[in-house]
Amino acid sequence: MAGGSFASRGTVVTMRVAVTGGIAEGKTTVVRYLAELGFQTASSDQFARECFQEPDVQRQLAKILDSDEPVVPARLRAAIESSSSVRRQVNRVMHPGVVSRIQASKAQFIEVPLLIEACLHPLFDQVWVVTCGPEEQLRRLRERDGTSPVGTLVESQLSSFAKTPFGDVVVRTNLPLETVKRFVWHAAKHAFGLEIARFEG
Repeated sequence: MAGGSFASRGTVVTMRVAVTGGIAEGKTTVVRYLAELGFQTASSDQFARECFQEPDVQRQLAKILDSDEPVVPARLRAAIESSSSVRRQVNRVMHPGVVSRIQASKAQFIEVPLLIEACLHPLFDQVWVVTCGPEEQLRRLRERDGTSPVGTLVESQLSSFAKTPFGDVVVRTNLPLETVKRFVWHAAKHAFGLEIARFEG
């Protein structure tokens, strides 16, 4: 499967799909599978990093934090985590740049962790929710972050249980790897109505 390119009998594919889910539930892994299958993919986190570097954004963030430019990412994260007011102000600054990049992107699948929280789902034709279940999510977080307060990380986001009703497709990553890959393959074909063709070279 991997390494193939996709075509729909010469038709330009304009559909845009959001891939969302909770922390450590496998969003990035699913997007990587899709890239391996030949789909164009992108990440809203990358769009946010690009937006963060813009001079006007830096000026506004520095004003919010009452700090010098350039704004230190770690300080910004700490401020967002400790104050809902700061989080709302930062979102107002960053949101337009992220939205404009999503709308301009040619990617067919875009990973958007806070899709529902930020009310970005209307920008997409389909929503895929990636979930592994709460127990597996906590296990993965403990394995990844050790003694970090994993419960706080999970509680800071909308649960996948709450996100699932927004999903046109639900990808369960607590299944065997090959089962997940097979499901992603078939779901992608169905989403785009594709007649698959593999092109070498």
